[in-house]
Amino acid sequence: MELDSRINLLENGNLSPQDAEKQFNEILVPLLNKDGYNIALAPFRGDVGVDFIAEKQLFNNQEQVGIEYKHYKSAVGVDVVRRLLGTTFTHNFDRLILVTKSRFTKSALELANSVLPVKLELIDLDALRAWVQRAEKTEDYNFELVNIIRSNISERLAMLIAKNPRYLMDIEWRELEYVIQTVFEELGFSAELTPGSKDGGKDLVLTCRVSGQDHTYYIELKHWRSQQKVGGQAARDFLKVIINEEVNGGLFLSSYGYCENAFEMLTEIDRKHLKFGDQKKIVTLCTQYVKSKSGLWSPTSGLSEVLFEQTI
Repeated sequence: MELDSRINLLENGNLSPQDAEKQFNEILVPLLNKDGYNIALAPFRGDVGVDFIAEKQLFNNQEQVGIEYKHYKSAVGVDVVRRLLGTTFTHNFDRLILVTKSRFTKSALELANSVLPVKLELIDLDALRAWVQRAEKTEDYNFELVNIIRSNISERLAMLIAKNPRYLMDIEWRELEYVIQTVFEELGFSAELTPGSKDGGKDLVLTCRVSGQDHTYYIELKHWRSQQKVGGQAARDFLKVIINEEVNGGLFLSSYGYCENAFEMLTEIDRKHLKFGDQKKIVTLCTQYVKSKSGLWSPTSGLSEVLFEQTI
């Protein structure tokens, strides 16, 4: 049965709540699978507070989405939304979705549009149909084309930075993250960019082989157009991520440098785990990238040395 037909059945059919939930499951699974999620019925629903849980692996983190379906004839009110939000106190959902065959009250919509500790989406049948249409439109969509174009842009930006560091002033922070990812991949690392939000305290995850073993390094990048310098709290927070996740080390890059107190609380042992680079380090990396693309550069030492040379 087509997804639109299942939605019509939810809207017009005299389904029991149990049958309606089965139909909703048949609609939801292919939509979320297309976005890379695995979905299952929530265990012990009375305790969890949702009907379904969808999960997707994002680098070292697993995103969890709580989904609730309400088979109401009347409008879903603000109390239902509040109860769903309450599930975040007992279950660490990154996102919540509330779906109904009817509609939502004005107060429910206003609450959903306010500042909340978790992303919340209210979906009625019209919004569900729009979701299906978007999914159908992307069936012949070349997702890789966007990555190719972005890679080409990052390559050009790296070349510009190597030529003149002042180009950093006109580059947004997320653009620079893509540039640094492109640079490290060219230099021999495997580089993964973390999501723009909820990144787990690091912007890039680098892996490489050192003495026959896999090593993992985290990169945190601060590139504020205000030219603000990085202080000690940001450095300590990043160090905590490195230690807690037991990776081999980290590199903090700040395009506009560091405050005088940035290193005050770091011990000698801490400094072995965490190194700091400024604009000069970023430019050096971009210069090595240009030379590598031209066949004029190859590392004279291990990749870990390439990562940490010219750092503080």
